[in-house]
Amino acid sequence: MIGNRMDMKRNTVSIVMCTYNGESFIREQLDSIMAQTYPVEEIIIQDDCSTDGTFEVVSEYASRYPHIRPIRNKTRKGVNGNFFDALGKASGDYIAIADQDDIWEPYKIERQMQAIGDKLMCASFSQPFYGDGKDYAFDSRVPNCSLLRMIYVGIFPGHSTVFSRRLLSLMPDPAPIAVYRCYDLILALTAAAFDSIVFLGEVLSRHRRHASAYTYIVPTNSRKSAGNVFRWLRRTWRLHKELKDTIRLRLSTAEEFLSHIDSEEPVLQKALYMLRLQASLSRLDFFRLQLFCMRNCEYLLYTPPVAKKL
Repeated sequence: MIGNRMDMKRNTVSIVMCTYNGESFIREQLDSIMAQTYPVEEIIIQDDCSTDGTFEVVSEYASRYPHIRPIRNKTRKGVNGNFFDALGKASGDYIAIADQDDIWEPYKIERQMQAIGDKLMCASFSQPFYGDGKDYAFDSRVPNCSLLRMIYVGIFPGHSTVFSRRLLSLMPDPAPIAVYRCYDLILALTAAAFDSIVFLGEVLSRHRRHASAYTYIVPTNSRKSAGNVFRWLRRTWRLHKELKDTIRLRLSTAEEFLSHIDSEEPVLQKALYMLRLQASLSRLDFFRLQLFCMRNCEYLLYTPPVAKKL
């Protein structure tokens, strides 16, 4: 076990990291994990057939820290397949997801374990930064973690979360929805269906932005201006026409996934009703959807009252 404070009985934490060609940055992330103030039971690092020296670096660290479990896939699993497979191997009471190229604050796990309480998941802010160390602008408002909003947009990245291992047993088979959604959003949707996410309004990790990162998006001019508004509207209209069928498939798989979650929370029934209206082609259901959105705008817009800042 690692960590500096081991004077009391604690819930055990497993860290799960999936790697692919991350040799350039993984040492810095592993060092930040080793500096955690909360004792970590195990670190599972599952490599998806890297072609660089990533697995050799992981093996080097494993030789120094016996709680690191290096695993190398025989064939490529892809991002979702690799993470879901690795998560199933974790034995801790709680699981923290780590990306290969980020940097954690030393108190990340400790603060999240203090905050999670009886919730299934705790998320926190992750500050993006470029390879030269300069921070990338991000929205520091505490986000709305409602299931209704999460159906349409990812709220936080997986590497910013700690969640109860019990969440994995509450999650339906992710295979159909994983065609359209990333593993971290699938986990978050499951927790949100139980209204069981707490958001900690602190920056506890730093997320590296570089062209080879899986989630990298080329920065654009985000300055508020009439020209930018017009360009975004034009782009949105063009993309809507191009992606309309894909959007319907994404929403239908979300409805199928959520319908298999055994939760009595009212928000789940609201979400299923909203998705049925969204899928309908009738004009009456279209107006019902507009009315539903107006009545539930506080659950659909970016900011709370749903999310609670600690």
